[in-house]
Amino acid sequence: MKLSIITIAYNNIKGLKDTYESIRHQTFCDFEWIVVDGGSTDGTKEFLREHDSEIAWWCSEPDKGVYNAQNKGTQQAQGEYCIYMNSGDSFFANDVLERLFEKKLDADIVYGNWMLVYENGKRVLGRAPEAVDLAYFFYNNMCHQAMLIRTAIVKERPYDESFKIYADWEEWLALYVQGRTFERVNVTVCNFLVGGLSTGDDASESLKAERKAEIQRINDLYYHGQWKDAMRRISPILRDAEGQPTRKTLLKKRTKHMRIIRILIVLCVLLLAANIALLYSIFVLA
Repeated sequence: MKLSIITIAYNNIKGLKDTYESIRHQTFCDFEWIVVDGGSTDGTKEFLREHDSEIAWWCSEPDKGVYNAQNKGTQQAQGEYCIYMNSGDSFFANDVLERLFEKKLDADIVYGNWMLVYENGKRVLGRAPEAVDLAYFFYNNMCHQAMLIRTAIVKERPYDESFKIYADWEEWLALYVQGRTFERVNVTVCNFLVGGLSTGDDASESLKAERKAEIQRINDLYYHGQWKDAMRRISPILRDAEGQPTRKTLLKKRTKHMRIIRILIVLCVLLLAANIALLYSIFVLA
């Protein structure tokens, strides 16, 4: 089996139904669906029973948080790759999985773009970086709904459940340091609902403080001493505001500057020629 789609749910029956419809309409069929519900009381359990034949494995019981639930689902996964599509999230288009698997995938982690969907209906494309490295991850997380991860790898190195908000961010760094391979595909993979613990703009002061503390802890784990100071200085130079490598930006700027320089050179030549002509008319023709 190529893929395990793992969905985490808790008292979000409408979102779960949206995710189900997105999965059901995929033109690619070589996948299984796993649902881990945290013991919802809004009809989720009844919905899962109703669709039991379409779900490879599901449970509805209390858990210790999002990443505990994701680890629980991962342990049941049989696919070569897994993707975490939480309740309310959906695939960007019906042919997303077909496009992802149209050629053989070799990397340990395959990632694409994501569409940020806000409560007011606003949609903003999240651009996946051309390549990931320590400089990228110092300031940026990636949308895990837009990532395929080899199941064996995430089983071997589960999400660190001591992180309640950014265990995925810490996971990508851990896998990168291990030497796992990352590959970008030019596909917009998912619609990602902005909000919740990690991305909600209306977070309380205590949640903001908790986010900051977890990011600081991640930095302390992977960027020691002078490395941390170096990343603070180098990362903004190597990456633009969206985390993209700035080489293209620098090349564009250089091209623009060279165009301006060429225009100035032509103007200088014309001015010099005009001055020579003026001097010739004064001293030779006079």
